[in-house]
Amino acid sequence: MADKNPTGGGAVVALAVSPKDRKFLRGVFTDVREGVRDDLASFPDQVRNPATLHREEAAYDALLAALDSGSIVASGDIRCVLCDLAMTIDRENEYERVVAEHAALLGVREQVSGAKS
Repeated sequence: MADKNPTGGGAVVALAVSPKDRKFLRGVFTDVREGVRDDLASFPDQVRNPATLHREEAAYDALLAALDSGSIVASGDIRCVLCDLAMTIDRENEYERVVAEHAALLGVREQVSGAKS
């Protein structure tokens, strides 16, 4: 009998990722993982919590492998890095501002489209 849970306490999830999304995700996950590795290698004495960075690195390794295998164990670390990454991308791309601007423009367009000439 195994003495460890092979899924690490998470459910195995089948992933359906389009080729376009797979290419995008592979690039993002690789870039972030390489940034984590660079921080660990270049600033080993300056990172606040190396153990956390090692867990993030492992999570990105698992996400990259999942793009090839089509499944992943939905661990807490996986969920955390995906959430953190989404929030970072939203912040860097000024997502809230873009959504507000889009809504304002759409509101004006709808009013203009409804006007009779």
